[in-house]
Amino acid sequence: MPETRSDEERKMIIEKVNHLYETSDLTIKEACSEFGISDSAYYIWKKHRNLEPETEKEETSNQDRENTSGDVDTETVKKVTELKEDKPFLGFKKISKQLAYSHGIKISTRQVKKILKEHGLEETDYPEPKDHPSRRFERNSSDEMWMMDIMHYTIEKEGRFYLISILDDYSRYIIAHGIFKRKTIDNVIDVLHEAFEESGLPGEFLTDRGSQFHSWKGESRFQKLLDKLGVKHILASPQSPQTIGKIESFHRNIQRELFGQKHFTSMEDVKKAVSDYIEYYNHERVHMGIDYLTPADRYYGVKQDAEKTYDV
Repeated sequence: MPETRSDEERKMIIEKVNHLYETSDLTIKEACSEFGISDSAYYIWKKHRNLEPETEKEETSNQDRENTSGDVDTETVKKVTELKEDKPFLGFKKISKQLAYSHGIKISTRQVKKILKEHGLEETDYPEPKDHPSRRFERNSSDEMWMMDIMHYTIEKEGRFYLISILDDYSRYIIAHGIFKRKTIDNVIDVLHEAFEESGLPGEFLTDRGSQFHSWKGESRFQKLLDKLGVKHILASPQSPQTIGKIESFHRNIQRELFGQKHFTSMEDVKKAVSDYIEYYNHERVHMGIDYLTPADRYYGVKQDAEKTYDV
C-alpha cells in the first residue's frame, strides 16, 4: 500500500480488515491481503493511530471463557457434534454460523471448539480454503452476470471426468452443471442450454480464454450463441485470472468437501453425489462472502419476476 495514504484512508482499511477478520475464519495476514496490504503495514498503522488490534474479538473471547460448553444445553451439543460428523470439513466459525442459520442456535466459535474437543472431533477440523488475493468485484443483482468454468477429477476405474459449472456472480448460486468424460464445446453448449431454459438469460457471461469459450481465429461457437441471444461475453484478462475466482472457489470447495471426503468408483455415483452437493450448496450451506446467507437466499431474493425469454 503506498505511503501516501491519508490517515482517514488507513483508518478505513484497518476497520475493514478488522471486520473481515472478526466475521470469518481468515487470519489477520490473510484478511490484510484481501485489501492489498501487508500485515506489517496493518500493525504499523494501528500503532500510529493507537488502535488496539482485535479489541472486539478479545472482549468476546473473554466472555466466552466464562461461558464454556458446560453452559450449552444437551440438544445444542448434539446439533454441534452431528453437524461436524456429517460435514467434517466445516470449521468452527462455519459451524457456529450454520447452526444460527439452520436452527436459530446462538453459539460462539469458542464454545463450538470446546464441544468438539470434548467429543474427540477437534482434530478433524479443516482450515477454510483461502482464495488468492484479488480486487473484489460483484454485480448488483442476480442474473446480471454469470460465469462458467471447467474442473477435472479422476476416479478409480472410470478415469478422468469434467465438471462444467455456471455460477451467478451476485449470489454464488449454481445455475447449471454437467459431468462429462470430455470437455468439448458440445458439452459446454449443453450446459448453456440447460441454464438458459431454467433461468432465462444473464446480461453478461464471464469465462477464461479456454478453447471451449474463445477462438483466436474468428468467433467460437460459444461466442456466436451468446451474440445471437444478445448476451455480452466477457473474457477474463490473461494477467488477471482472479476475475473468475468465485467459480474457481466453488470448484475448490467441491473438491475438498465432496471428492476429498468420499470414494467413488462409478460415474453414476459421481453424478448423483454432485447433484446432491449442489442442492446442499445452493440451499443449505451458508456462504461467508454473502454475509452467511445461502446462495439461494440471495439469488431468489432479488430475482426479477419478468425473465428474458430463451428462444434459440
